[in-house]
Amino acid sequence: MITRLPARVFLQTARSISRPSTRCLCISRLASSSSRHPFPQFNRQYSTEPTSPPTESPRPTDLRSQFSSPAPPQPSLRPTAKRSLRPYIYATIFFTIGLTAGQYVRLVLAPPPLPPAGSKEDTLMVEHLQKQAEKLPIVQSLSTDPNWTSYEAYSSVPDPELSHRLTTGPLGGARAIGGFQRIFGNKESGEIVTVIWFGGAIAGWPGVTHGGVTATIMDEILGRCAIRQFPAQTGVTANLELNYLKPVVTNSFYVIRAIPEKGFTERKGWVSGRLETADGRVCVEAKGLFVVPKGIKLRRLGDNF
Repeated sequence: MITRLPARVFLQTARSISRPSTRCLCISRLASSSSRHPFPQFNRQYSTEPTSPPTESPRPTDLRSQFSSPAPPQPSLRPTAKRSLRPYIYATIFFTIGLTAGQYVRLVLAPPPLPPAGSKEDTLMVEHLQKQAEKLPIVQSLSTDPNWTSYEAYSSVPDPELSHRLTTGPLGGARAIGGFQRIFGNKESGEIVTVIWFGGAIAGWPGVTHGGVTATIMDEILGRCAIRQFPAQTGVTANLELNYLKPVVTNSFYVIRAIPEKGFTERKGWVSGRLETADGRVCVEAKGLFVVPKGIKLRRLGDNF
């Protein structure tokens, strides 16, 4: 169906098409000018950044690469504690104690060889022991007491005979009992006090004086006490009893006391004695019977035996 427009509207439309519009001219001018001077372009701001297009991950080459490797351990942020010096101090202390104890045990179990009696070294040791013995309280006390007299042991024995006696020959010198042996005697009571040195060469067990040597010394000192009571100034041992109470350590000074018991006659008598340390601890107790034999003439030993 064809619609007929009014003539008036048709004429107006024809005029507008035939005449160029001013607005169209302006737009054409702006288009020509924009080709020479383009408009500045403005970027639109987005509230979120545009996402980049996804990238394809490389395909795994083997089965192991499909598993993610464990994350490396994170370093500890706590401060490292300072090392204590206590283990080093303890180690030094125990090392020193062990070294000292080891040296002591070695000297006790395997002591160095001692110089023989009469040698130059032995003479120096005897002089040193003489000085040390003079400092003992009992030596100083008895030396200043007028009731006691003193002399060195075996002073009355001739020098050629000293080497033939047990206590002055094999047991002589500072290594045995020759380092110091001084006798103190009381004429009123008849008591004998002997200060003696026991050297390292007379040990049975390491560091302990042999029991036989102790018995020999006790026999001789008790016999010395008995001989001073006999008018003949001589005698022999008939019976000897010993009780060992404590070990007698070598390389030490000891005190031996001998007291005559009641009932002494011209030919027989009992003597009791004990061996003590320098501070008075009793180590050995002894008792002996001494006689002057009939029909046998013995040499007079004298007062300074």
